[in-house]
Amino acid sequence: MIRTDTIKKLKKLLRENQRFLLLSHVNPEPDTIGAALSFYHYLKASGKDVHVYNADGVPSFMRFMPHAKIITTRIPALRFDVAICVDAGSTDMLGGHFDTIKKKITVNIDHHRTNTMYGDLNIVDPDASAACELMYALFKKAGIPVDSTVAALLLAGIIYDTGSFRYRNTTSKTLKTAAELIGLGADIGDISEKLYENQSLGRLKLLEMVLDTLELSSDGRIASVELTRSMYEATGTTKEDSEGLIDYPKSIAGVVVAVLFREVKEGKYKISLRSKSNVTISEIAEQFGGGGHKNAAGCTMEGLLFDVKNKVFAKIIERLRQ
Repeated sequence: MIRTDTIKKLKKLLRENQRFLLLSHVNPEPDTIGAALSFYHYLKASGKDVHVYNADGVPSFMRFMPHAKIITTRIPALRFDVAICVDAGSTDMLGGHFDTIKKKITVNIDHHRTNTMYGDLNIVDPDASAACELMYALFKKAGIPVDSTVAALLLAGIIYDTGSFRYRNTTSKTLKTAAELIGLGADIGDISEKLYENQSLGRLKLLEMVLDTLELSSDGRIASVELTRSMYEATGTTKEDSEGLIDYPKSIAGVVVAVLFREVKEGKYKISLRSKSNVTISEIAEQFGGGGHKNAAGCTMEGLLFDVKNKVFAKIIERLRQ
């Protein structure tokens, strides 16, 4: 629930300031990009000076999204009135340059339960299925117009973060929001086709190699896969092509927790965790310095892969025994 006084503060800073910087999290997906670009669309139409930054840029499968080409991987050397951070539970998720930004005010808009409340104005709702769902509620309460362009951006984020409305974070409010966005001109068929039916041949070859590493625990409740840098080289792919690969081991009957170990550099791994049912895995990620949602979380660990896997599996087994 967004408080009335919060809306008043937001409207005041939007009205009284001119230069804005929008930031979204590293390893971006459609929810963070859609949320940032929807705000860009409104601010630009309002005559504001707006810049949009993402440390990793926009992955190719998201470049169909309106305004995607304006996102920069460099923070302009300017003094900003307001920095608006979307879908980032902490400043670490913004790419490591947040403290160098010259800004007067920071607005933190997010739906992660582990959010560190780092903003001067924090608009955080862990019950929202996606940052884009929260953004739509925010726009409605603030009287910010939502045209077909904004509707398409927000619906893309909601579709992706809910797994096309399959995940447990999907609520009646989520479906109502999606229905309203479709009514405002978002084409759900077109968005879904561009998100899910536009894969490169290299990505399919990468999937084949990743699935060759599939391991199941003795009781069949934990499934894991590995992704190495050499696999990228062999298939001509990049880390953006790894998005969604964890859904395959998770889809196995009987599996409750799925894990993807992605090699970032020698001795360093990005671990993605997904769970079914009522198994909360954000707590596992938090123990290794990460975070996330109840059924989707992640962290980064260093060491030999054998040792990293053993540590992660031990925590998962401990969690499943509770």
